[in-house]
Amino acid sequence: MELSNQQILACLKKGTPFAVAAILSHKGSTPRTSGSRMIVLPDGTILGTIGGGLVEATVRDTCMELIPKNTCRIRSFTLNQELKAGLDMVCGGSLTVLMETLVPSPELISVFQALVDQARAGKKGTLVSRVSGSPEGEFFLEKSLVLPDGTAIGPCAVPGPLMDDLCRNRFSGTFPTVHSMGLEQFIIQPMPPADTLFIFGAGHVGFQLAQLAHFTGLATVVIDDRKEFVNEKRFPHARHIRVVPDFVNVFDGLEIDGHAYIVILTRGHLHDQTVLEQALKTAPAYIGMIGSRTKRNKIYDNLMKKGVFKEQLNTVYSPVGLSIGAQTPAEISISIMAEIIGVRAGQHAR
Repeated sequence: MELSNQQILACLKKGTPFAVAAILSHKGSTPRTSGSRMIVLPDGTILGTIGGGLVEATVRDTCMELIPKNTCRIRSFTLNQELKAGLDMVCGGSLTVLMETLVPSPELISVFQALVDQARAGKKGTLVSRVSGSPEGEFFLEKSLVLPDGTAIGPCAVPGPLMDDLCRNRFSGTFPTVHSMGLEQFIIQPMPPADTLFIFGAGHVGFQLAQLAHFTGLATVVIDDRKEFVNEKRFPHARHIRVVPDFVNVFDGLEIDGHAYIVILTRGHLHDQTVLEQALKTAPAYIGMIGSRTKRNKIYDNLMKKGVFKEQLNTVYSPVGLSIGAQTPAEISISIMAEIIGVRAGQHAR
């Protein structure tokens, strides 16, 4: 499972210093990409991963050395034959890793609490860390969270020109960067909201799919017209659960953009058609609908009679999921999630 800011917050609340390792940059073939993070606890326990193998082991050991000193370090690795051996890789690459000791304090807890709150609301933020000392050796970081409206939470004083750049979305990517401003250096870590999976239908497949989404780092919004199916007990990790009287106007109040993935799994063909008709008026990254080709074609025919263009319907992934012979709800949900992962990676575009 991807390391979450919620996990970092939970560790901070325990009151014991620990480290977070983050890949600042990568080139060539590496097991994980820029932005990947892992927690290293004082006893060497890790949460998350930056790719495994000797690089991860070296980073873990370095973090354990930094924690007692409350310091940070940046280190570059070239995946030569020795370092690749533990990764079972064919091609080489290089990566730069930030290893940062986090010392729990009310100020730092407030930073990550605000970051978690932003994520729950589907909103972004940017972590800004001022470097004290030389990035060539060990140094200290002072951190603040900057919200889109320019509000800063935390002890790091953000210079006005840098704040202006942040508010203008100059650092709007997803990868951390080291930024120089005069004689000062800052580490900028954009924290965009997680991609969101909108699950219409909280039955057996929807239940399994939501669990997989949690483990793959997708936020979930689960919607159904049956309150016995959609509730916090069944979907404890969902960003939002919503019980609706019916599926008419079900998209009202939902923010659907290029970071949204829609899967239609309602309890009936007519409900699926109602949801699909509305989904086609939005612009998500993915729309998938469960059902046989016969069912799909019938729904498509009905929608074309209502003025929906064939080209719009061709963008829908239906029958949903990769063709792997899935039968059970768990298998079907795996096939759906595999397809979504492929779409996110640009491998299965319509």
